[in-house]
Amino acid sequence: MPDDGDIQAAATLVRTTARAAVAVHEDPDLDALGAAVGLIDLLDLCGEHGVLRVRPGTELPRCDWFLDVATVQHGPPASGETLFVVDSGSLERTALDLQGWVGTVVNIDHHPDNERFGDVALVRPAASSAAEIVCQIAEALGRVPTPRGATALYTGILFDTGHFRHASTGAGALRAAAAMVEAGARPDAVYREVYEDRTLADLRLWARAVANAMPLAGGRAVVSVLTERDIAACGGSDRATGVVETLRSARGVEVAALVRAEPRRSLTKVSLRSVGFDVGALARSRGGGGHRMAAGFTTDESPEEVAAWLSTELDACLSTASC
Repeated sequence: MPDDGDIQAAATLVRTTARAAVAVHEDPDLDALGAAVGLIDLLDLCGEHGVLRVRPGTELPRCDWFLDVATVQHGPPASGETLFVVDSGSLERTALDLQGWVGTVVNIDHHPDNERFGDVALVRPAASSAAEIVCQIAEALGRVPTPRGATALYTGILFDTGHFRHASTGAGALRAAAAMVEAGARPDAVYREVYEDRTLADLRLWARAVANAMPLAGGRAVVSVLTERDIAACGGSDRATGVVETLRSARGVEVAALVRAEPRRSLTKVSLRSVGFDVGALARSRGGGGHRMAAGFTTDESPEEVAAWLSTELDACLSTASC
């Protein structure tokens, strides 16, 4: 069991904080939300009260199989409260406005570009997910998550390991997942929710993304663009989870990019996946972040403008022997 000082410091604050808030990054994914719900579950088990705090208007992905909407509140926590920030590389990337707020900050993350902010910085780049780190906190506390909490944490691990197929799937991730199954998570049910429960509109969007894929650098990279028109033509679905991984799985492709419009926010979201190539650096150059082989960013440029930039960058780099 991990017994490092940062794990113990985080566990102590979970155990002793009377009121706490949990924050996630902008455009939270299932790892961020799974880790957040798992942490709130631990706070409740320790007799404390925890809530998920987000900026008004923040859109959360569908995760009703583990997220109780009653735990979601809008706006910053009260001054002096403890804020647990999960899966975010910096305070600025959180889905929360914290200007002027003062309180204790606990930083729980697995991204290598994390800024090590906070009064406690529990940053483990070797971990598969933020959810795996929360499982380590549960172990340090000697607490077994409730079935809801276990389901949330299992979902986070499942999502960030790509159903246990990414290189980040280490023994620690598998042990944590097994512990969550013992605590009540159902792998079959979670898999259906994450990967199978799709509408026809979702499937049409997936098909359109594959149809729009354009090869670069002799087939070593592929970029697909989903515009507002594409989304409307597919029935308005914006659920593209897994599409970029499918693009990356094409034979010979080392880097895949999915560039899609987000009409409700007038933004463009970019997801990057690779084998070997550092897409994290590419994302950071545009204000985003992530890992070496899985990263992303959001911009107010049009999908076409972003795709043109990406095409130039990837074609130039992958066409050289150094990449």
